[in-house]
This record gives sequence, C-alpha cells and structure tokens, in this order.
Amino acid sequence: MKTIVVVEDQPVLATSYSNKFRGEGFKVEVALDGEQGLDLITRIKPDLVLLDLQLPKLSGLEVLRKVRSNPELQALPIIILSSLAKPESVEEAWQAGATLVLSKFNTSPKRVLESVKAALAPSLTPAPRDLPAIDTGARPALAMQAPENDSVNGHILLVEENSDLNTLLAFLLRQAGHQVTGVRCDSDALQQISSQSFDLFLLGRSNPDSGGLSLCKQLRQSHHGKPIIIYSTAALFSEQQEGLRAGATAYLVKPEDLFNVGQIASDVLRDQPVRPSIRAA
Repeated sequence: MKTIVVVEDQPVLATSYSNKFRGEGFKVEVALDGEQGLDLITRIKPDLVLLDLQLPKLSGLEVLRKVRSNPELQALPIIILSSLAKPESVEEAWQAGATLVLSKFNTSPKRVLESVKAALAPSLTPAPRDLPAIDTGARPALAMQAPENDSVNGHILLVEENSDLNTLLAFLLRQAGHQVTGVRCDSDALQQISSQSFDLFLLGRSNPDSGGLSLCKQLRQSHHGKPIIIYSTAALFSEQQEGLRAGATAYLVKPEDLFNVGQIASDVLRDQPVRPSIRAA
C-alpha cells in the first residue's frame, strides 16, 4: 500500500483530500503545519507528498527545500497544491524541486487524484513545465468567475472565511453550472443580500461559535423559501441538529460532501433528497 503525506493547514481540505486518497486504497498521514510535515516526511519516508505552500511554522517552500537536501528523499514525488499564483512563487517551487505544481484556483479534486496516481506510476518522468504550472494571471484572493457551463442552475452565496476553501468550493460549484458570489464573513454576506438575489445560501461553520447559525436564522426569516446549506466536518450531532432547527435545509458533515457540493446544490435546488446530508424533517 502506497503512503501519501498531505501537508495542509486547513483541516477541512486536509481531511477531504486524505479521505479521497484513502478511498482509492492509499495510506494517508496528515500534517497541519510545515514543521510537523517535515518531521513526518523525514520519519516515515512516504511514497508521495501533497504540499501547500502557505503553512504556519515552516513554509511549504522551506519544507520542499529541506526535503530535497536529504539524499534519501531527492526522488520523492512532491506535488505542490497551493493558492499562490505569483510567477515568482511558482518558479521558486520548480527550482526547489517540485514534481508538479497545481493551483487550488483551477484544479478539481479529480485532477489532483489523477496527478497523484500519475506521479506514483513506475514510468514517471518529469512533467513538462508548461502543463502543470499555476495560472499566473492576475486574480484576487476570492476570484469568483461566471460559470463556464452555459446552463446556470442557480446563483449561490458562499460564506466561508478561509480563502483556499472558499476558492475550491466556488470552483466546484461553477463546474456544476452555478453562478457564485463568495464572501468571508456575515456582514459581507448581508451586504450582498441587500443588493442582489440568490437562489441558495451555502454557509461554512468551521467553528461552532462562529456566526453561521446567526446568519442562518436571519436568512430563514428574510428568505423563507430559499434553501440554506450549512457544512462543517467537525460538527457534533447536537450541533447538526441545532443548525437544522435554525432553518438549514441540509447540514453537510462528511468531508467527501464538499467535493460533491456542486451536485448537492443542484439536487437541493431541484428539491431532490440530499443523500450524504442530514436534512430537516
């Protein structure tokens, strides 16, 4: 069984990717900061590393350089998956020895999995730089573009404070044909609601004490018939029930639900059962 180390400081993303890899038959270890990641890589010598660049304690670039300085790890496949889109960051990653550089802005979980499998193939040869490089065009931290799909299923307001997770969820929603407006906090959400109409609200609740429930209650009072989806992979059953009582249409709790969020949103908008979710009665 091949072993993958995922070094990602956003717990939801780390859990989601690790679960996806485990579902494909890999053994997965997770590190939430650069120091822990370097220690894990050096100690267990995995078959592949999925590495973010923006990490606490020790940056992904520093981890990459230290790993490559170890003669035993110079051939280790290391895939960079990062939201950094600056040309100099991409070039530094290549120079430090990255096997592949992928962008969180425009790389689907399916392609990440395909890249991992390709990197682990016995016949692996270094990938051409013009294939995997991050899109270096100017892009704001929460770039929310119109859907590439001609069929727009709905206009969704996404409220998620973590920029990487916000970007990934917006990308997955757009792939499913939805229009997305992404914000990071409740006050920005309320401002958007006052100026435009939405068909569905998707609310992150990474911390049980965050404003997700308060916003859900406000939305339920002012937008009676509009669906509201809350997600939190760390929620206890009592917290899920609290969210449903606050007016949520569905509460997503499984990490894999996030990768299926586009289809789940489509199902909710069509008033279809959401199988991986807890739903209100």
